This record gives sequence, C-alpha cells and structure tokens, in this order.
Amino acid sequence: MRCCAHILNLIVQDGLRDLNKSIVKVRNVVRYVKSSPNRFEKFKACVEKEKIQSKSLLCLDVSTRWNSTYLMLESALKFVAAFERMEEDDGHFLRYFEDPSSGPPRFLDWENVRLFTKFLGMFYEATLRFSGSLFVTTNVYFHELVCLQDQLNQLCNGRGDPLLKGMAQRMKLKYDKYWGSVDRINPMLFVAVVVDPRYKLKYVRFWIKQWYDKEKADELGLRVREALNRLFKHYSGAMGTPCGASASGTSEFGSSDVATMSFVLSGFGSAEERMKRYNNIYKQHSADEDSVECKSELDRYLLEASVDPETEGFDILDWWRVNSSRYRILSQVARNVLAIPVSTVASESAFSTGGRVLDPFHSSLSPNTVEALICTQNWLRSKDSTEPINLREAMDEVENYELESELAPKPIVGTDFVLD
Repeated sequence: MRCCAHILNLIVQDGLRDLNKSIVKVRNVVRYVKSSPNRFEKFKACVEKEKIQSKSLLCLDVSTRWNSTYLMLESALKFVAAFERMEEDDGHFLRYFEDPSSGPPRFLDWENVRLFTKFLGMFYEATLRFSGSLFVTTNVYFHELVCLQDQLNQLCNGRGDPLLKGMAQRMKLKYDKYWGSVDRINPMLFVAVVVDPRYKLKYVRFWIKQWYDKEKADELGLRVREALNRLFKHYSGAMGTPCGASASGTSEFGSSDVATMSFVLSGFGSAEERMKRYNNIYKQHSADEDSVECKSELDRYLLEASVDPETEGFDILDWWRVNSSRYRILSQVARNVLAIPVSTVASESAFSTGGRVLDPFHSSLSPNTVEALICTQNWLRSKDSTEPINLREAMDEVENYELESELAPKPIVGTDFVLD
C-alpha cells in the first residue's frame, strides 16, 4: 500500500501549486528579518515594545515543503503587530520591497493567511498522526479519511472564501485520484477500524453509506466483512482451532444434531409426532444460532456492545491484552493488523538519523555503538516519557556509582568463608 503521509503531501502540494500572493508577502517579510543579525535584533526590539508573549520565533520555509510553509505562517501570525511596528521604526524596511506586490503584507493579506493556516493545520495534524511511531496508526487512517473528505466536500460545495474554495477543489481532484474510491484502498485499513472495540464494523458501514448509494455501500460493507472472515479463518487454521469454535473450544455441533440422530433411531411415528419433532429440531437450531455463546469469537465480538469512543486515555493495545483470553484468535489478528504502519516517515527518519550518526567522519563505529547512539537519542527526545531524562543527571549517577564501586572495601575470600 502507498504511504499515507506521502499521498497527503501530494494532495496539499496540488492545492498550493499556484501560491497565493499573501503567502509570498509573508515569506518576504520573514526573509527580510532573518537576512541579517542586525535586522533580527531590531525585530526582537519591536516584539518587546508590542509586549508579545511568545516563546516561538520566526522560521523561513522551504518553498518545496508545504509543512514548513504552514509552520512559517503559523509563527508569523503571532508577530503581526511587531511587523507593523518595524515598518515604522526601520527606515530600510519599506525600501526592501521594490515591488508592492512582493510586500509587506497588509490587513487583507493577514486575513488570507489566517484562513490558509487554519485550513492547512488540518492536513498538518493528520500528517503527524499518520507518521507517529510511538502509538498505533492503522486504526487512525479511516477517521482521518472521514474528516478530510468531509471538510473538502464542504469547502468545494460551499459559498465561502473563493481563494480557499479554489485550493480545496484542486486538492479534491488529487484526493479522488488516490482515496476517492474505496475500491482503491487496502481492505486491511478497514479491518483495523473493525478491531477497534470503540467502533467495529458498524462504524465503517455507517460512513460508507454516507459516501455511496445503498447498493454500492452494501457491496463494500460485504467486502470488508469477507476480508475479516478470511483473516479469522486463516488464523484459526494456524492456531489449530476450528473457525466456528467458541472461546471454550466447543464446536458448533449442537443439541440440534443430537435431536436429529434421536429422531432417526426412535422410528417414524405418526404424522403429527413427526411434525412436532421437526418443529422442535428447528426451534433448537434457532436457539443455537441466536445464542452468543455458540457463535464464533468474531461474531461474539461484533455483537457485543462497543466501548464508549469518548473514553479518556483509552489504550487499544492494552484492551486487547486484557481481553486476549476471551478472544484468543481475534486478539492475534488485532495484534498483527494494528502493528501495520500507515506511513514510511518513521522508518525513513530512522535511516536519516543513522546517516547523520554514521557519516564520513565517523565511519568506523561498530553497529552496537551506532544502535546505542540512535536509541539513546530517541529515548531522550521521547514525548511520552512521564519523567524526561536529564542527560547530565544520568551521567553524574553513573560517575557516582563507579566512584562508590572503587572506594568500596573488597571482600576477603578464604577457603571456607567470606569476610566483608
């Protein structure tokens, strides 16, 4: 399957193909401020005069990377008053912009930038969720797909800002090329939503019905269920469990089969007795079918009530770990499906980090040393750590431990005893 973050990148790049003049003006004023230390100091003075409280600083974008353009616009919006103050205090500011179309940005330009930033923020946040490496991303994909398609449809069909509408229409064309049809999407991404106990199959079917007519929606919903059935059957065979067996290992050979055999052995009897026996067999069969305990793990899972989607701090992996005894086969399916990354960003980032560690000047490092350096950097930068690691404190602890080990009295070892 294609990397979702890369597809998202292509969609946004198409929207920003004809870059708006307002964005160009903001880029030019940021470039002016960042072009020399003296100008940057003047800008910082303007920030202090306007009493702008912000820890973030200006950043100049890379024109070929839309996410850096988004970050530039987001940071620049915090310093609008400082730019206006600089226009008054710095005599070189206006002379830098020979052509009025190149800057500086005016009120209408800043309003346009606010709209663009809000719109691009949705794609930026989706990219971050797609490219995560410390949490499950497979079950996130479908939710982001729902959100993006809904927002693009509203902008394309609405009567809002014409600039934003034109951008959304270009994005929608590229979006439809890759994600416009469910037929083009790997069914495993839908299975990942089904094995999320907060949503299951009903959630997938609901949104498919919002996008397609009833006949097409029913067909696609059936395809997702068939893919799930094939997976469950495959894992059942691999684990040596009949696909129709329940959690306790009992097969679907129920009391209806026993009743049938008893009927054959008991003779034919009268017509009234035969009809009564047939009715009893059917009633027992219906009871067996309606009984949750006699259904497969997959059927029981889908029939049970879903977890509240608003549950705070819900951990899908922990839920499957706790319930693995109830869903012995399905938990194996969930474990492998949820391990699939929807983006190659994390792995590419790891290789990029490796290239910076093992460069032409440090080409003799052993594989163990390179692995230790990369893993340590990842742990130090981990945002999920409840107590961030302080490198200096950690090094001091190691030095103290080594010093204590050197100063500690050595044991006297005798032939039959040990003295401290």
